[in-house]
Amino acid sequence: MVKKQLKSFTVWLVILILSVILISYAVAIAEHEDLDRKAQKDIGGLYLPTKQGTLSYTRNGPINAPVVILVHGFSIPKFVWEQITPALVKEGYQVITFDHLGRGFSDRPVGPYDAELYRHEISDVITSLTLKTPITLVGYSMGGANVIDYAASYPEQVNRLILVAPAGYIGDPGSVKWLVKPVIGEWLATVFGTYYAGTTIKNEIQNGVAPKTMYEQFQKQAMFRGYTNSLLSTLRHYPIHDMSHRYKIVGKTNIPVFALWGTADKVTPYLGAMTMAIDVPQLRVYPIEGGSHNMVYTKAQLVVNNILVALKYSEGEL
Repeated sequence: MVKKQLKSFTVWLVILILSVILISYAVAIAEHEDLDRKAQKDIGGLYLPTKQGTLSYTRNGPINAPVVILVHGFSIPKFVWEQITPALVKEGYQVITFDHLGRGFSDRPVGPYDAELYRHEISDVITSLTLKTPITLVGYSMGGANVIDYAASYPEQVNRLILVAPAGYIGDPGSVKWLVKPVIGEWLATVFGTYYAGTTIKNEIQNGVAPKTMYEQFQKQAMFRGYTNSLLSTLRHYPIHDMSHRYKIVGKTNIPVFALWGTADKVTPYLGAMTMAIDVPQLRVYPIEGGSHNMVYTKAQLVVNNILVALKYSEGEL
């Protein structure tokens, strides 16, 4: 009798757990909206149609000035560069930012979000905006791996590379392994993905080192369907933890490479600079003392100062 009751209780407990999982998943999906052309029009801004999907972008500075494309990272869209762009424009550069597909207000295609997709993004921006190459590519976090990968494929289009807390030498993905599993990954990303991705911004605002508007900007774009799917697909299809093979290719070119790296970075540890220096002999590292992985928006002035130093150095002005 006891065994029968225990078995019955176990069955009902399993049903309850599955019900909670399914309901939480359905609620999370229902809370999001579709990012269609009408939504993009209401949001405003500039949009660039491509074969992969429409990219939301900004373009500032003199139209004939040297071009600097700023490529954001894994989860925070192009607004992460808002403290950086004005200083570069003031120095006479034409500055372009864009939202990765799946992020910000760019389209949210199904994917896969692999190296080819990210290479096409940069190529589409250069081609569609008729930018004169070679140009400067600046990449933050995963964006650093993106621009390295692009330069490895199209070295003739790149004048210099400036990497900020670059990915590609992270090593063991650890807990991320759970996210690449079928079904479990979808549930975790859909139910908790937005919360997790926005937590860092929220914490830095509470610490008084990030602009107060950042979390609101993050939430505004995360309300649209496809955001967490793009993150999940990237983890599954893009080798963000090990891009050393692409760095080595760039290391055999004459492209100047600069890396701004926070000594307190726990996401892309500063020790990665040592390995990168072996793979990329022309690398020049600018340490940001005490800088965390979030330094693009928590130590923006230091970051922009070092970007300008890298630009002037490679132009022979320093």
